[in-house]
Amino acid sequence: MADLLHPDGTEQDEIPETPIDPGDFELVMSADDSMEAGLLADACEEAGIPCILQSPRSGAVGTIASPVESFNLLVPKQDLDRARSLLAERKAALQADPEGAQRAAEEEEAAGEALKS
Repeated sequence: MADLLHPDGTEQDEIPETPIDPGDFELVMSADDSMEAGLLADACEEAGIPCILQSPRSGAVGTIASPVESFNLLVPKQDLDRARSLLAERKAALQADPEGAQRAAEEEEAAGEALKS
C-alpha cells in the first residue's frame, strides 16, 4: 500500500531501531567547579562513556541544602570501574598541571563559543 513517504507503492525493507539503553547511572566522582566538571565529562565522552553532569544545587531546595557549588558526574553502572580509573587519572593530571588545566578550559570555552557563532 502506498504511503506518504513511498507514493509509488514500493515498500522498503524496514529495520527496526533498537534504542540504546545504558541502564542505571551511578555517581563516579564529584568536581569542585564547572570547568573541572566539563573537562572530566569530556574525558568520559571521548572514551565512549555516557556521562551526566548533575548539580546538587539544582532547584530551590538544592540551593539551601548544598551551599557550595559542586558537580556530580554520573555514568552507567556497567562503565563505573572504567570511568573511575579514567577520571582519577585525568583529575590527577589536572591537579598536577593547574596552568595546563586552565589553558584546556579556556580552549574548550573558546571552541564552544565558536560553535555558537
